[in-house]
Amino acid sequence: MTQPAAETASPGAPVGKRYFVWLVYTVSFVTGAIVMSFEMLGSRYLNPYFGSGIYTWASLISTVLCALTVGYFIGGWLADRKPSSAVLGLTIVIGSAYLVALPLFVDAMLDFVLGHIEDVRIGSLAASCAVLLFPVTMLGMYSPFAIRLLLQSAQRSGTVSGTVYGVSTAGSIVGTLGTTFFLIPVTEHGRSRFRWALPA
Repeated sequence: MTQPAAETASPGAPVGKRYFVWLVYTVSFVTGAIVMSFEMLGSRYLNPYFGSGIYTWASLISTVLCALTVGYFIGGWLADRKPSSAVLGLTIVIGSAYLVALPLFVDAMLDFVLGHIEDVRIGSLAASCAVLLFPVTMLGMYSPFAIRLLLQSAQRSGTVSGTVYGVSTAGSIVGTLGTTFFLIPVTEHGRSRFRWALPA
C-alpha cells in the first residue's frame, strides 16, 4: 500500500502523519550513521590483507561514494514507480541483513581477492567493492526515496530535501566519530583483556 506523502511535522498535522515524518528523519539519521560507521569498520577488514595505506583508504572512500551515487539514482527511480514505505523498509532490511551476515563470509571473500589479484591498488579496490558496494548502495537508496514519500508540493521541495540530506549527514558525522573514537577502541580493549584472561 502506498504511504501518503507528508510535508512537515507541523502541530496541526494528524498524529499519524507527524509520527511518519519524524520516523523518516530518524531513520535518515541512523542510515547516515551506519554508512560512515561501516566505512570505518571496512578499513579493519581490509587492513590485514592490504595494509592501511593511501591505496586502501582511497579504495574505501571511492567505493562508498560510488555506492551512494548508484543508490541515489536507483532510489529516486524506484521511488517514482513504487512510492511505498514498505518498499523503502525492505531496502533497509536487505542492506542491514548483509552487514549482519558479513562476518560469516568476509574472510573467505578477501582471501579470494588477495589470492587472485597481486596489485595492491586493484586488489584493495576490488576488496572494497566486495565488502561495501552492495550494502551501501541499498542504504544509499534511502534519501531520495524518503524525499519522495515526504514531498507533497514543489514549494517545499528545497526544505524537505535539505532536511533529509542534512539529517543524514549529521548521522554520518556521529557514525564516523562514534566508531573511530569509541566503538573500535572499546572493542580492541575488550579483546586485549580477553586475551590476557586466557590461561597460558
